[in-house]
Amino acid sequence: MRYLIAPTAYKGTLSPIEAAEVIARSVGVPADELDLCPIADGGTGWLEVWEYHFPQAQRIQAQAHDALNRPCIAEWLLLPNGVAVLESAQAIGIHRLRPEELAPMEATSRGVGELLMGAAQHPASRELWLGLGGVATTDGGAGALSALGFKLLDAQGDPIPEGGQGLLKLQAVHPPPTTPLHGKPLTLCADVQNTLLDAARVYGPQKGATPEQVAQLALGLERLADIVLRDTGIELRTVLGAGAAGGLAGGLHAYLDAPIVSGIMWLLKHINWNRRLADADYLITGEGQVDAQTLMGKGVGILIQQAVAQGKPVIVIAGRKGAGWEAVARLPGVRLFACSEVAPALSPADSLQATAKVVL
Repeated sequence: MRYLIAPTAYKGTLSPIEAAEVIARSVGVPADELDLCPIADGGTGWLEVWEYHFPQAQRIQAQAHDALNRPCIAEWLLLPNGVAVLESAQAIGIHRLRPEELAPMEATSRGVGELLMGAAQHPASRELWLGLGGVATTDGGAGALSALGFKLLDAQGDPIPEGGQGLLKLQAVHPPPTTPLHGKPLTLCADVQNTLLDAARVYGPQKGATPEQVAQLALGLERLADIVLRDTGIELRTVLGAGAAGGLAGGLHAYLDAPIVSGIMWLLKHINWNRRLADADYLITGEGQVDAQTLMGKGVGILIQQAVAQGKPVIVIAGRKGAGWEAVARLPGVRLFACSEVAPALSPADSLQATAKVVL
């Protein structure tokens, strides 16, 4: 038997690599029957997963700003073939903020623009792949565009305020005189397939937004969509993935002519996933919470659906079950286990280990 172990991050507790290693140690299967394949869909863990699969990649540190515009050190990867792999959460990740620091109206994506600029200026980079997800912002990419030299102006011709609040005043977007990425192509690797307004309505509350703030953020994104439609002819309200990373995907797609792809599908394409799944007898995957969103373009959901389509049995180890988890468990050949039910009193790693021991 051959077991393909492919978890994503158990957010806030275990990275994809840590989770894969814990499961591998716990299932009681000889090492030569295991294929460890940690995954990420563009959000948290994106960088380390690429580094795991391409160990010759070079980590590069960069100066940037976090979602509250505080200086921070972020990292990106330079693959041996000259691809720069970046992760939006490295700069503006929600994990960088304490709960009391969440500022959904003011949080800015400026740090991502700084990362992109730095990677584009690196002499060895030839193209950029940006992982999108896990951020504290809902500004439609306004901050990132500003860092890249775009001028986002109000009716008086003044720069709009930082954050999603600024979009409410947006009247014009003026591009920089020269291409900000030095002609190097950018691919946007989104962790969700949601459209632009979902960035506020679905994910705004997770970033600390009150119902009133969600409504204001949605109006700001509507305003951005109107400006984009006027300037480019692109209707961001219907573009799948435009809502990723607080709408960052939408803004960069519109003004940098960057395609939006599924982050998980982009990763799988480059790590021989089809062959690895074909060679496996079982898929073991998991994430921090399995819920209704798992099958809405999330990484673990994609893996499950592909395995089910090939008639492969699937074991899903969730940190916990959330609303709508039943949709996953009802799929043919899928068995779902929750660490919070099997070993609720243990630490995350120990709980995952205890749960993995009972799945086979």
